[in-house]
Amino acid sequence: MNKIFNLKKSVLMLALVAALLACKKDRKSGPDEEVPEEEVVDNTIEPLTKKIMDNSTVIGTFMSDVSLPVGNGITQTQIRFKRRDKLPVKMFILEADMNTPKLELLGLAPYNDWIPSMQTLSEMCRDNEVAGSNIIAAINGDVFNTTSGVPSSLFYINSRVYVGTVATGRTFIAALNDGTIAIGGKDTKGVERPVDKTKIKNAVGGNQWLIDNGVKAVLTDLAITGRTAFGYTAGKVVYALVVDGSQADYSNGLTLTDLRDIMAALGVKDAVNMDGGASCTLVVKDQSQGKWNVQNKPPLAGNAERMIGNGLGFVIKN
Repeated sequence: MNKIFNLKKSVLMLALVAALLACKKDRKSGPDEEVPEEEVVDNTIEPLTKKIMDNSTVIGTFMSDVSLPVGNGITQTQIRFKRRDKLPVKMFILEADMNTPKLELLGLAPYNDWIPSMQTLSEMCRDNEVAGSNIIAAINGDVFNTTSGVPSSLFYINSRVYVGTVATGRTFIAALNDGTIAIGGKDTKGVERPVDKTKIKNAVGGNQWLIDNGVKAVLTDLAITGRTAFGYTAGKVVYALVVDGSQADYSNGLTLTDLRDIMAALGVKDAVNMDGGASCTLVVKDQSQGKWNVQNKPPLAGNAERMIGNGLGFVIKN
């Protein structure tokens, strides 16, 4: 009798396990459920990724990457890797050759309005795109007042001054009337950069220096979090980095030192850190749909975009 009972019990247990496995296999992820990206090791390394690997130690274990054309003169490279401490990271890099005819930087204001406010970056691109221009990509901009939306540092759009002062310890990214790109504010030695504000066409505020005239800045902030950075080479090639953070199984983020070392590996002349954390956003325009798609995963509920105070766009003037 006991043998028959145990046999029946075993059959029931096997049936239960099979049912559970079937449910797991058939279960569909809901729209708000985050599914970790599959760990696929890519044997083909893109040139930009190789440059970072050859000239820095930030990438501990390479996992995968892909380079995608964004528009005239601009390429996006997405890189998945593990830090030296084995934490996974997802990084997005826009490489923009600003020597490309009609390619310019553009400050982006919420609702394309003079009054300070907050808006998602994708909507900001929609509202700031005007006849004769095509905003093909954008990154989040300056640290801002989370109540009023007022940016912390200089902010110009098409020569119109939105914020005319530079807060202590802050920097700014400027696109001048002649197409020159510059970073202003006090340098790492406390000396004011010689940027003529009367010649600024567009400007968005920045945070700490990462690279100052080819020299790595000394940094003490070792927090691992989402990061956005901007840098440019002497040959007017811009690198805009967005690193996802605060998502343990997907992307933990980088330190400022990591960010600095990546910029140095890319050969930039000057680079600054920008607003980070939940503000980190990269959008690229889907030309066929006429809308801007978020490329990364901001660490908010459902990976939603954060409302931010301004942005920096890459625009082709028609």
